[in-house]
Amino acid sequence: MPEKALMTVQAEGGPPTLEAAARQLGVAVEAVDATFGVVTIDPKSGLYSVQVDAAQLPLEAAPGGAYRGPFSDPCIEALGQPQEGVIDDSPKRSRGSTNDGDGDG
Repeated sequence: MPEKALMTVQAEGGPPTLEAAARQLGVAVEAVDATFGVVTIDPKSGLYSVQVDAAQLPLEAAPGGAYRGPFSDPCIEALGQPQEGVIDDSPKRSRGSTNDGDGDG
């Protein structure tokens, strides 16, 4: 599996399509991870994230533009063993899962 880079994109009026995100980053749409999707970071400022095949990213960013990444994307997991009698009903997010902010994944 190719190494992925976590990148940001901007859009007004809601999340961009994968095609629009790819155009902003200067990559083919096939380089954008459709399984990860477009994840909302800050809807008020129109900031979203996508995962992209790192080998497909341009070597240089557009001059004068905002920094779009790559950003760190560590896998976040619970530390230690579950405690007996404690119910963990928190939502789980594995690397590569979609999270569109609606609370279902």
